[in-house]
Order: sequence, then structure tokens, then C-alpha cells
Amino acid sequence: MRAYLLPVLVLIAAGVAGCSSSTTTTYISGDSSTNDITIHNGIIAVHAPDRADADITAAGDLSISGTSVTVTDAQRDLLKHYYSTALALRDHGIATGNAGIATAGKAISSVASGLISGNTDKIDGEVNASAAKVEAQVALICTDLAGLRSTQETLAAQLPAFQPYAVIKTNDANDCQRDVRDHHRT
Repeated sequence: MRAYLLPVLVLIAAGVAGCSSSTTTTYISGDSSTNDITIHNGIIAVHAPDRADADITAAGDLSISGTSVTVTDAQRDLLKHYYSTALALRDHGIATGNAGIATAGKAISSVASGLISGNTDKIDGEVNASAAKVEAQVALICTDLAGLRSTQETLAAQLPAFQPYAVIKTNDANDCQRDVRDHHRT
């Protein structure tokens, strides 16, 4: 198992703590700490530099700085899709965290079992099989991120008020997918 995998799993596990609460805030980062998306109490808030937050509801309502923005039916559908994709991204993140926790537990168990039995040859295979589940979950996150970016770009093109809130950059989604491909090859 790669030396960096266990610390990453610990960070994932720490990030998942308390995710079942309906008031938990989930962060989906953009390209900096001021460009991000949060999910809290059923509202998606998109933060952009020097701008008031843009809030999106499950019904496809958009408000900026607490003021409702009038949208067409097509724009509302895009906002609903943005909302559902952001939730899918969050849910896949939680599943990845849970898979990471399971992998960390498997690693500890496999190491202990292998050391006690003297059969250390099987440790790597058991841990790698469990880590493959984490990798599969991460791939889903990358797909969700690419989908969220695509929806964001369509929204920004069709809804001028949303343009400043297109915070997910091309390289965010591309880097995620490239990292998964590169990790899979190694």
C-alpha cells in the first residue's frame, strides 16, 4: 500500500464525521477558499469573491443576497439539475469517506492478522482490494464534479446573474479525473 494512502484515509474519515446531520455544512471547493459551494439546511450556497452568496433551492429557486432572481422554466430546470448534482457529489463524498474508513479498518486488521499469523504476504492484496473501492468512489466524485461544472457553464451562459458564480474551473474537474487515471495506472 502506498505510504500516502493511510494519512489520506484518516483525513477523509475526519471529514465524514457528523455527515448524517441535516444541519451539517458540506463544502465543495472551487479554485480557492473564497470560491466554494456549501450545502447547509437544504440550500446550496455558491460563494464568489466580492459577491453576496447565490442560494439555490431544490425547487430551482435562485436568490442572490436574499433577493429572488426571476428565472425561466428552462433556467429553473438547470438550477434543479445543479442542485441535484451538488447533492450527488456530497453523497458520493460521504460514501468515499465511509469506504476510506472501511479501508483503514481493513488495513489495521490485515496488518495485525498478518503479523500475528506470520503471513504478511496477504496484507497488501487485502488492503489493495479494499482501496479499489475507495478509488471507484473517487471516480464518481470526479464525474459529479465534471457534471456540476457543465451545468454551471450552461447556467452562466443562459442566466447572466449566475455568471459570477461559475466557480468550478475546467482544471478542477480535469485534474480530478486525471488524478484518478494516474493513480489507477500505478
